[in-house]
Amino acid sequence: MKNETNEPESTVLEDLPVMSKAELLRVALEHGGYSTPSLNDTLYLHYKGYRRIEHLDEYDGLKSLWLHSNGFEKIENLSHLKELRCLFLQRNAFTRIENLKGLDSLVQLDLSENNIRVVEGLALLKNLTTLNLSKNTLEDAASIQHLEECKNLTALDLSHNKLSGKDILASIAGIEKLTSLSMSGNPVCSKTAYFRKKMIVANKSLRYLDRPIFDNERATAKEWARAGPEAEKELKTKLLAKKQDNERKAMQEFRQWQESVRSATINNNAETDATVALINDTIDALITAVEAKSKSIDESEAKAVRSEEKHEEVVDKENIALDSNNDNVVEKVKSLSHFLNCNGGRKSLKEIIDDSSKLPAVMLSPGALSFDIVSSDDDAVEAKSKSIDESEAVMSEEKHEEVVDNLKNEKENIEPQNNDHVAEKVKSLSHFLNCEGNRKSLEELIDDSSKLPAVMLSPGALSFDIVSSDDDDEEEEETEDEETELIVASS
Repeated sequence: MKNETNEPESTVLEDLPVMSKAELLRVALEHGGYSTPSLNDTLYLHYKGYRRIEHLDEYDGLKSLWLHSNGFEKIENLSHLKELRCLFLQRNAFTRIENLKGLDSLVQLDLSENNIRVVEGLALLKNLTTLNLSKNTLEDAASIQHLEECKNLTALDLSHNKLSGKDILASIAGIEKLTSLSMSGNPVCSKTAYFRKKMIVANKSLRYLDRPIFDNERATAKEWARAGPEAEKELKTKLLAKKQDNERKAMQEFRQWQESVRSATINNNAETDATVALINDTIDALITAVEAKSKSIDESEAKAVRSEEKHEEVVDKENIALDSNNDNVVEKVKSLSHFLNCNGGRKSLKEIIDDSSKLPAVMLSPGALSFDIVSSDDDAVEAKSKSIDESEAVMSEEKHEEVVDNLKNEKENIEPQNNDHVAEKVKSLSHFLNCEGNRKSLEELIDDSSKLPAVMLSPGALSFDIVSSDDDDEEEEETEDEETELIVASS
């Protein structure tokens, strides 16, 4: 090709990249490798435009080397790579297979898309299993005869070469362990009649010839080679019928299995439905029992509430009655205590209680607990005594002494009878209070009455009923009238 720049060819070649140590280090680091050459196990040197393989001495730990798509013309400087397993040399300008001695670990070699005319130098590669020689210039059986010496070769690609001739079949059949072969694109495939059948019959270990080889195809090929096309056709018919019968049996077994699964599913569904129905019935029964129990509990609670309310109502009524009676008794006792305190010559209330404990009890009616036990004469005497005491300062000594003596005599005659009546009433009152546990005792009422103001008694009947403010006014008016009469009489 003519140089378009009119420069010498040597100058153009000098401008191409070179596999120098610095270049190799740069490429290694560019692809995530190490700066120490021996630590790298993979080196990507493809599509660089190198012209020569060199300076790989320090990279003795390589296991995979990519040198494809460059301008190499000679395989060299690789024998020291003892651990190399994969070598990619496709798309270069090689014409010979050489200088591969020492690559004892090499398993895969790719020399496709070069200009190789003869296969050679591969017998030294004891572990080689995969070889790609497609798109080269191999023409006849002599060019591939060396492949018979590759004892461990299992996969071979000879597609798109120029192979032709009857001896090609014999040369390939000599590769003992070959299982995969690609021959498409060669004249021998189209010019040799029944090439595929012949290759299958010639190579018993072959499982792939441009497409997979199944057992039926191998059997018919053998029958064709043994007895001709008629025998092959008959065998194909038998194999097809057998295949269909196997498929029919498989479908029948599948349908039986499917039916058994469906029956089991139906039975399981029936059992499940029965179980679900039983569970639902049990749940309904439990719900009914719980509702009945809840209703019974509610009724019991309602009855208890009504009973409690009724009981509380009765208790409230009793408490109201007791409180009313207690209040009445308290007022009566206060009036009694006041009366006894105002009459110094009589027994005290506590003494009367002590005496009453030795006498038989007299039951009182709580509704009519009245202490109207003093006659009208006692009221008159008390009124007279009180009016005389108040008028002593204005009366003369003689008249005063005479009136006082007369009143004392009357008072002495009346006291015994009055004390007896009071004692009887107090005994009855004590017995009544002792019989009513919710009320205060008589002694407690007496102690409480001493802290309360005196209660005004009705002078007309000497009764222990509490007198209102209007009664007090009337009593004061009557007392004033009597005092006036006494003063007039004394004068």
